[in-house]
Amino acid sequence: MCVKKTWYIFIIAAFVSVVHLNAQHHQPHRTPEDIARKQTEMLVRELGIHDSIVKDTLFRMHLKFARKRVISNTRAEAMQYMQEMNAELQKILTPIQYQQFMIQQVNYEPHRHHQPYNRIITRSGDSIPLNAYGEAPNIQQAPSGSQS
Repeated sequence: MCVKKTWYIFIIAAFVSVVHLNAQHHQPHRTPEDIARKQTEMLVRELGIHDSIVKDTLFRMHLKFARKRVISNTRAEAMQYMQEMNAELQKILTPIQYQQFMIQQVNYEPHRHHQPYNRIITRSGDSIPLNAYGEAPNIQQAPSGSQS
């Protein structure tokens, strides 16, 4: 009886640990099509692309490289794919669009704050520049109420 009880406890503990590990490491699975669609939407929005043929070409290019990344094992391969993708983008986009894209790549900040670092936003929504010491200038507000 004791061996049977210990065996049941062992099985339940193993089951709980497997379920717990799966819950911790489960990330939503994004298909190459999902990745390509998202990348294309972002690029189209950021560069203001309206031509449906260019949009379709960009989607196909992103899909090709998203599929390659799924089977890629090394960082070197991923870097090679990025270089190849940039070369293809240069052929697809106009020179001005490609230049905009490259500027956005250089200035990309994934967790950018909406408030600039050298300005302060007031309650009224005004943006006031800070001085060289990071201080707001002395702001005089009109007194509330009427004066006699």
